[in-house]
Amino acid sequence: MRYRVALLLMIGLGLIASAPARAQYGEYKKWEIAPFVGYETGGSYPINSSLTVDRLRINSGLSYGMSVDYSLTENTQAEFLWNRNNTSFSAHDFTTNTYSKAFNSDFDQFMFGFLYMLRNSEQKLRPFIDAGIGFAHESNDNGQPNHTLFAFGLGGGAKYELTRHFAFRGDLRYMPSRANRTPQTLCDPFFGCYTQNTSNYLQRVNFTAGIVFRFK
Repeated sequence: MRYRVALLLMIGLGLIASAPARAQYGEYKKWEIAPFVGYETGGSYPINSSLTVDRLRINSGLSYGMSVDYSLTENTQAEFLWNRNNTSFSAHDFTTNTYSKAFNSDFDQFMFGFLYMLRNSEQKLRPFIDAGIGFAHESNDNGQPNHTLFAFGLGGGAKYELTRHFAFRGDLRYMPSRANRTPQTLCDPFFGCYTQNTSNYLQRVNFTAGIVFRFK
């Protein structure tokens, strides 16, 4: 009888001791909303619809937006990202080798993907990697048509926990979007040279910082 009581006491103490750890693991919040601001680099692509202009460039500038994350596990999140860049396009004149402003554009990027954090929820500083796929939309002025482009993103960053409900977040993300397709001459040793339409991408990188709001 004495041994049974001792065993029950040991089991009870073990459960009490493990409860804080389980509670701490269970306290990570399911939802996160993170508004951010940052800087997005420029990018360019060739065109063949003009006699003098051979390339269009989207210019770099301020970016802002928001990410929404939902925790699937302690370290894995599903993520939606919206990023806007109020920018402009410039045209390259190959006869003078100069760029001139062509039109303004609101460039929106929408990504659906996943984020994986490299440390558990007990750590304040949590580096992560992420990837997503989606589309970009150009809202252009000056009579230029709007475009919707296939896009994807690859990147990483870190979150630093301030409290259970707030954290800092910094991201660096490579976000190319397919701008158009143009004919290109390709050569190989077996088939010789031939012309094929090749996709051209706006190769852009986005640097952002923001505040994370967490809740169940």
